Amino acid sequence: MIRRFHHISLSFFLILFSGYGNVFCQDKDSTALTRFDEIEKHLRGLIEEIPALEAQVDISVTDVSVQEFLRAVANSSGLNLDIDPALNFNVVNNFNQVKVIDVLLFLVKHYQLEIYNIGNILHIYKVPEIKEIPPTVILSYDLERDYLSLEINDELLSSVAREITKTTNKNIVLSPGLEKQKVSGYIQDMSFDNALEKFAYSNNLLVNKSEDGFYLFEKVIPENIPVDTYTEQGNKSTRAVTQPGTFELYTEVYSQDSIDIHALNAPILEVVKEVSNKIGYNYIVSSALNGFTTISAKGISYDELLEYILKGSNNAFKKEGNVYFIGDKGQAELMNQKIVQLQYRTVDTVLSILPEDLITDLQIREFRELNSLLLSGPTTSIEKAENFIKEIDQLVPVLSIEVIIVDINKSFTIATGVDAGLGENDIQTSGQVFPYVDMQLNANTINSMINRFNGFGWVNIGKVSQDFYMSLQAMEDQGILNIRSTPLLSTLNGHGAQLSIGNTEYYLEEQVNIIGTQNPQTSTTQIYRPVNADLSITIMPVVSGDDQITLEIEVTQSDFTERISQYAPPGSVSRKFKSQIRVKNEEMILLGGLEEKRNSETSRGFPLLSRIPILKWIFSSRTKETSNTKLNIFIKPTIIS
Repeated sequence: MIRRFHHISLSFFLILFSGYGNVFCQDKDSTALTRFDEIEKHLRGLIEEIPALEAQVDISVTDVSVQEFLRAVANSSGLNLDIDPALNFNVVNNFNQVKVIDVLLFLVKHYQLEIYNIGNILHIYKVPEIKEIPPTVILSYDLERDYLSLEINDELLSSVAREITKTTNKNIVLSPGLEKQKVSGYIQDMSFDNALEKFAYSNNLLVNKSEDGFYLFEKVIPENIPVDTYTEQGNKSTRAVTQPGTFELYTEVYSQDSIDIHALNAPILEVVKEVSNKIGYNYIVSSALNGFTTISAKGISYDELLEYILKGSNNAFKKEGNVYFIGDKGQAELMNQKIVQLQYRTVDTVLSILPEDLITDLQIREFRELNSLLLSGPTTSIEKAENFIKEIDQLVPVLSIEVIIVDINKSFTIATGVDAGLGENDIQTSGQVFPYVDMQLNANTINSMINRFNGFGWVNIGKVSQDFYMSLQAMEDQGILNIRSTPLLSTLNGHGAQLSIGNTEYYLEEQVNIIGTQNPQTSTTQIYRPVNADLSITIMPVVSGDDQITLEIEVTQSDFTERISQYAPPGSVSRKFKSQIRVKNEEMILLGGLEEKRNSETSRGFPLLSRIPILKWIFSSRTKETSNTKLNIFIKPTIIS
């Protein structure tokens, strides 16, 4: 018997059957895989209570609604099912001897369904969709054009300021009391300054840009209501003067290292007097503190406050004991001297990289013997320069660069032929017969050989003259030359290491000078000029984060070729390449491809006869040479310290 229940909300079942049934629902933060695993675990735990889940069914349907399909499963197995009327999709399935629990799990996973039970009744429904809540602060920023777009709907101004700062990297500061104010606005593709101005106007606010690049949001105070108040409570003081032509000044002093201040066009002297009096610091103003300041900050120290409000002016401060001297930078009371000693760098390298705006007010002298710098000038400028020097005075990594050079030269030469001619009488018969033939025969040897042929029949060749000679060649030469060198270089980070291996040959240069006109005299000068051919490797290493090393490598290889004459300088060929690569510490790289191939073939012989096959080996002399030179370079950088 199949009993049907209409769909009832989950909360109703929880109240009605509290303590009776088991309810399973999906946690909105759980993943789909976790949801399916929990449903499977829950159903298998119900097998003892609902044995029909283990029943086997045979069902084959085509384009049937899921309502009818589940009714057929319930009728075949005796399972009590309640189906959500909202399930309106069709199914195409063919199940043969499949357990009911597997059919239900298949539908749950394939169609994103949920199942919970009340007693032995299973309710099946669709997983409810979770609607996304649109964000209340939408920002986009074009860095190249400095354009801002925003869409804000009833959001706290403090949250909006934080999001604008995170998105644009431009600091937004709120005046006291604006943190909880809610704002709204919509601006599309407008310059940053103009967008903030219009956004502030639409929310009854003012925005001003300070000299140090901060954007200050303030409340709009009606001009017809002048305010001039001063309140004091403990270490907190508040003063506001907002009549036309005057200024605003709010201060809260908690300690010497924690001061909250908001000033709008306030005289610098007024700020110094009020904050100093509240902290209890002694101060001496040695010259007029002209100028005004606009600042809004929380939790800053007294020294930081003085540095901010005096920045960009000719004023500075100096502390001696418990007294602050404030006045013109050029006054003797505000001048100071300090020796800054370097640990890892040399004074000449540091002095060249100090920023101009940092040392404008300073005089700097070098002490090479102590590797130190003497700074003379205002105290605040000295402290800034000293902090900068300490930041760049870091340990410079030292690198060891292992270079393996492998130069392979393969050559193949064939020389054959017969040469004959007239030469000197003292030519000796000499040469080698085995394993190759390279012989030179004189006239006596040739006549002796001719005499052996004379007298046979009618053949009578005759003899050759005494200055006749003959050369015989028939040889083949193969060679492989492998040159390997392993130099080790060391250098500082950012400094180049250079290796050069080569040889030098000389050629003769003669210079003839004629001295005098009536009785000319000739002077001959001979000079041997050097010519170099070498392999040069230049490596520039730069160490970056995570033990990454950038190598700029330049390789130049040159070699000699044949001379055009005995005393002429040798010819040369060169190969060069330059590359940049990044490797990890102690990784080895291979630089290959410097390969040179040379093929040459020369022949001399009797016209026509030197071209006839077989006869050409007798009536000609031939030399064929092939060479292949390949250079491979292995480089392995290692960071030592």
